[in-house]
Amino acid sequence: MSNAHLLSCCRSHSSVRFAIVQQIRLNRTSIVSSNSYCPGKLSSVIAILTNLPFMSESPTKLITGPTLYLPKQQIDTQVQKLCQQGNDSAFRGEHERAIECYTQALALDASCVPAYCARGDSCLERKDYRQAEADYLTALKLSPVLAAANGGLAKVYYATKDYPAALEACTRAIHRDPENLDFYHTRALINKKLGDDRAILVDCKFILEQQPSNISARWLNARAHFQLGSYQLAIFNFDRYLNLQAEDFYAYYYRGICCERLGNLAQAAIDLDRAISIEDNLAILYRRRGRIRQQLGDFTGAMSDYDRAIELDPQMAQAYSNRADIYINRGDYPRALLQCNQAIRLNPQLTTAHYQRGVINTEVGNLHAALADYHRLVQLDPQDINAYIQRSWIYFRHGEYPAVMEDCERVLSIDRNSIPANYLMGVVQSLSGFKQEAIFSLTKVMDYQPSFICALYHRGLLHHDLKNESKAISDFVLAQEIQNLGLDDTVKRDETGLYAEGLALYHMGHPDTAKVILHQAALVAQKLKSAVFLRQILFTIEALGME
Repeated sequence: MSNAHLLSCCRSHSSVRFAIVQQIRLNRTSIVSSNSYCPGKLSSVIAILTNLPFMSESPTKLITGPTLYLPKQQIDTQVQKLCQQGNDSAFRGEHERAIECYTQALALDASCVPAYCARGDSCLERKDYRQAEADYLTALKLSPVLAAANGGLAKVYYATKDYPAALEACTRAIHRDPENLDFYHTRALINKKLGDDRAILVDCKFILEQQPSNISARWLNARAHFQLGSYQLAIFNFDRYLNLQAEDFYAYYYRGICCERLGNLAQAAIDLDRAISIEDNLAILYRRRGRIRQQLGDFTGAMSDYDRAIELDPQMAQAYSNRADIYINRGDYPRALLQCNQAIRLNPQLTTAHYQRGVINTEVGNLHAALADYHRLVQLDPQDINAYIQRSWIYFRHGEYPAVMEDCERVLSIDRNSIPANYLMGVVQSLSGFKQEAIFSLTKVMDYQPSFICALYHRGLLHHDLKNESKAISDFVLAQEIQNLGLDDTVKRDETGLYAEGLALYHMGHPDTAKVILHQAALVAQKLKSAVFLRQILFTIEALGME
């Protein structure tokens, strides 16, 4: 056999190499006595053979190691010992030492799958994600059905934010080991990042059926119900979570929000009080309690909470917006405007603040500024119905009726039952001479909200113009009855509602009251800078001799 052939065989078969080396050592005397003996050559052969790298059973993984003269049984014993030392080190949190042990074990036996998995786990703990991934993948090449390696890969991909890959790996792990609850928990965490709350519920259900006191699964289950808007079920799970973890202020916080959204404001306030008693330096807790107090009518307490939230987090844009809301309700528009401006400076994408500023600018008569706010708002959120409605009113007051119609149609494409959009569309259709279309729009308003007296008065006027006096009087009388009973939904009527009421009273034979209401309509139109409609009101007052 040639030297080249011998070396080739030895590289491919470690057992052949071991046998040849041992045979050479045992028979050195006979070799020396032969005519072909050459001391230098014999030493070279032994050196080459004993230092060749060990080839693992995996054709893709070549591990080099020191000179070894151990039988397989002794190698297996040494590998087990090193792996155990690695496990002990990992248990103590000494992952660098653990990695050294596993690496030494793999130098002895490059096909040791548990060592790859264990080293991958320690690399994962040390955030060496590339090496951890390589170890898990090698383990899977050697043992494709290994659940633990897939589970490890899932954690690597989760840590590196490759959530689709993490989900795929974790699902493979569950397929290989369907009883391993840790895999279900990992998949629930991955789905939380992917926003798949229903999938979270499926995995948490499996865990909780076997471990009802599993704290993490109970929390994930409660949060998923919360995200899906199943507030009663969320409260049920938060209750059980708090039985296990009574001092978690976040659980009280979320349960409080659930109660708030279900209208149980008293319990919501209790939960936020409890949360703050546990953690009194968190801005979001004070802001949430402030919102609840505001809804309960405790504006002083709400303002105090918003102030405290801003003290703890001066960058919290929403808290400034909340303060603006209280100032708007008080009619203190200058202070409200300052708060809105600050909120928008901190967060230019905060739609609430843009809307509030639009309302403020409308109230103080700065319609051009208000229009700019609503333009920006619909850019940020093209589905914001209120922004279109408010903008349509500004267009109306500028006399831009086609723009009014366009915004109203946009609203109705999102919500065909929108009362403000149907009402303003009916008013503009009436002013534009499309009386039947206006009656149709106003009738839809009455179908959705029968106590909307402005729509009744306007529809009555249209019936009057069309010479249908019985229908006109019926609408006028019904509107009066609703008003007299205090059931109308438009206590603060705009210029269009007051105009329709005044004109209706005139047709019902009450000219003195009609005059008062029409002049009031003119004042409101003037205040709101509704120039085009103001001319309509003044023309009517003059035509009826009510100057």
